[in-house]
Amino acid sequence: MPTASSAPPSTPPAATDPVSDDTLVAASRVRELLDDPTLEVAVLDLRTPQHRSEGHLAASTGLPFHDLEQRITLLVPRRETPVVLVADDAALAETARTVVHGLGYRAVSVLDGGTAGWTAAGGRLHTGTNVRSKTLGEWIEERFGTPTVDPETVAGWRAAGEEVVVLDSRPHGEYLHHHIPGGLDTGGGPELAYRGLQAVARPGTRIVVNCAGRTRGIVGAQSLINTGIPYEVYSLRNGTPAWGWAGLPLEHGPGSPLPAPAETTPELRAWARRTLEEAGATLLDAPGLAELRTRPSTIYVVDIRSPQEVAAGTVAGARAVQGGQLVQATDEHVAVHRAALVLVDTADLVRAAGTVQWLRFLHDGPLHVVVHEAGLAGEPARSEVPLPDVPRVTPAELGAELGADPEAGPLVVDLRSSAAYRAAHLPGSVHARREQLADLVTPATATVRRVVLVGDGSPAPADAARDLQATTLDVYRPHFAAGDLLVAGVDVRVLDGDPHDVPLALTDEDPVHAGEIADQTGPPPFGPERDAWYRAYFDWEYSLVPGAQGDPDLDFERTLR
Repeated sequence: MPTASSAPPSTPPAATDPVSDDTLVAASRVRELLDDPTLEVAVLDLRTPQHRSEGHLAASTGLPFHDLEQRITLLVPRRETPVVLVADDAALAETARTVVHGLGYRAVSVLDGGTAGWTAAGGRLHTGTNVRSKTLGEWIEERFGTPTVDPETVAGWRAAGEEVVVLDSRPHGEYLHHHIPGGLDTGGGPELAYRGLQAVARPGTRIVVNCAGRTRGIVGAQSLINTGIPYEVYSLRNGTPAWGWAGLPLEHGPGSPLPAPAETTPELRAWARRTLEEAGATLLDAPGLAELRTRPSTIYVVDIRSPQEVAAGTVAGARAVQGGQLVQATDEHVAVHRAALVLVDTADLVRAAGTVQWLRFLHDGPLHVVVHEAGLAGEPARSEVPLPDVPRVTPAELGAELGADPEAGPLVVDLRSSAAYRAAHLPGSVHARREQLADLVTPATATVRRVVLVGDGSPAPADAARDLQATTLDVYRPHFAAGDLLVAGVDVRVLDGDPHDVPLALTDEDPVHAGEIADQTGPPPFGPERDAWYRAYFDWEYSLVPGAQGDPDLDFERTLR
């Protein structure tokens, strides 16, 4: 791999007008945009997470209307990038188009007919979440023959006194929730090679990589195999659910976190440079990154290091997403096709290489790497959309109103996640999503009771218990939804703080939801429902590679051609 470059390879400037600024765009035209290697485009699915999981375009990114202003500038940084909005509710799509226009985006269209229009034109819809990433995991196992092992065999090896190291491929927060006894907390993804290999020293040791399902175990195991280490490496088949189904115990809590190595081996550093070169990734220095940022095209800077490293300082304008999670959920973080993607790593480049070797199958734009150093330090990326100036109420004022007479007090609508609401909410409050407010709250309702919208307070500081660096994505601000209601003539205020700041006892009892719970697509925390969810989930994963045949958005073989 060449030394750090001040002049990254030139790429054609992204066209700014491939989508005319019309209300509707045909599915056939969207297909053309996705297939054109010279154009940028972002396809944003406005539906709820639940509705999206029931069938969506593989090449789209989920951006629910609920979160629109808070996330769009992080997902689509350039206002010149053409944006195609997808929704099955035409009125909601047009409302969203007006909002996005108002934020300065110049070419915003709505997919004609929504998902039905896409399928009518011959396009496919895919159920589930992170479909491209999870299909890649199944394809890796099939394409490269990644060895797998069942939990009973691993337990047998351990019982026989054989040397087995279990490396957990998930972020720290998931490891805390539950993990295999004796499994080592690596931090996930490319941290397996960076941190995990220091725990493997004896000849003949077997390495077993686990996750909470399949994808990250498969990807993690194959990543270790690709480094050329002289050990047997396996993916634990079906991860921790299968471990429990085998009657084997799970542990909870801090377990055994692995520190960063004092230094990486020369062999691992050489592998990293070879891997980046083979993937066509360019190593940038500070001037090279500055020059890249002047080009008329989208650039994402993503710090893939640990939360603790990011908290100590990151590259100006970077978002924090650990490398394994970036591969696991590329569609959640990189919305613009053909954008330039710059990964931030340490000088050994091990985590960058571990990420790029798979990211090249999922992202169709240029890949670069920059080493974090003082000269690049600055504030991380944040939403560029300022909160609207809406009436507010302090926690003390709301507490006094509700405490005096709950029935005569304001109607409190909690717009946080359903999980946060269920865990602890203000007594008598109603959980809702932004798109449900028009039916829940009307001017007539507000003449009887004032309305107070509740969101999250400030994000907690990044620490060892968090998966990722705290960002504006960790909190929900109800101000934009309040603006909708003000325009409709509703007497509404926003709680200036968090429900926990209100001087009343919160409760987890008597939850009231304005409509269906539409933000939960993962498994229940524990119990029989979790087991049933995972059995259905594995059946879905096994179907991914067969179901991908003939879909151009899931053709990973073409990356190797």
